[in-house]
Amino acid sequence: MSRPKTDHSETYTYKEYVNWDDSERWELINGTPYMMASPTPEHQQISLQLSTEFNLYFRQHQCQAFIAPLDVVFENNEDTNTVVQPDLFVMCGEFGRDTRITGIPVLIVEILSPSTIKHDLVRKLNLYQKVGVKEYWIIDPDEQTINVYLHDGTVFHLVEEEFKKGDQLSSALFPDLAIDVGVVFS
Repeated sequence: MSRPKTDHSETYTYKEYVNWDDSERWELINGTPYMMASPTPEHQQISLQLSTEFNLYFRQHQCQAFIAPLDVVFENNEDTNTVVQPDLFVMCGEFGRDTRITGIPVLIVEILSPSTIKHDLVRKLNLYQKVGVKEYWIIDPDEQTINVYLHDGTVFHLVEEEFKKGDQLSSALFPDLAIDVGVVFS
């Protein structure tokens, strides 16, 4: 198959997704394909700064951090209809790892782009809430803020709205992971 229909008239599975001969990046949410725009230089700098902090921290811990582009599926099933590529994410415990990561990340970070705001703030937030991601960070490069959501076993709750430059950000799951927000946006 050369590429999916973008009018959302058809749904797809992971098995079909991996056979698209398209150089574009895609995600599937409940079978619906969403093309991902190329990240901006600012997006990539934020990702690089944060992934450096994550890499240094998680070297000393049992969990592992990963960066996009890397497919994440929540179940080990070729017929799954959801595949995401979070900007950054953390896996702990047992998880599958071959050409993709299989399992539920404990922490996901998404960096907003003009073309992904609705996708990250609505579709992905609802999806991550549904599958039980424990912590979700949304980074807004334009406002230079970070919002942190925690899962209480049922739904996400906004723990801290708008960490800004000058603030120290730490994860509820990893309290000794202290990140200078100014470094993230430098």
